[in-house]
Amino acid sequence: MSVDIPSSIERDIERFAQQEHLTREEAVLRLIEAGLMVRNPAPDTVFEQGLGLFGSPEDSALLDEVVSIAYEERRRPPKPELSL
Repeated sequence: MSVDIPSSIERDIERFAQQEHLTREEAVLRLIEAGLMVRNPAPDTVFEQGLGLFGSPEDSALLDEVVSIAYEERRRPPKPELSL
């Protein structure tokens, strides 16, 4: 399969190949890969977005608060049982 490439782009490919010490074909493949990555960047994970497992940072903060309260309750000494 062959593709006609405009001469200005062909010169850029040749220049890139020389700079990177690549064959022309390797240079074309790298440029295509780079272009695809720029067009379709990988979306951030929910953790990278700061959302954790929840839909908003506020939900995450609320859960943190609830877990902290539950942990404090668990660490408190038990109340003495009243006997009648």
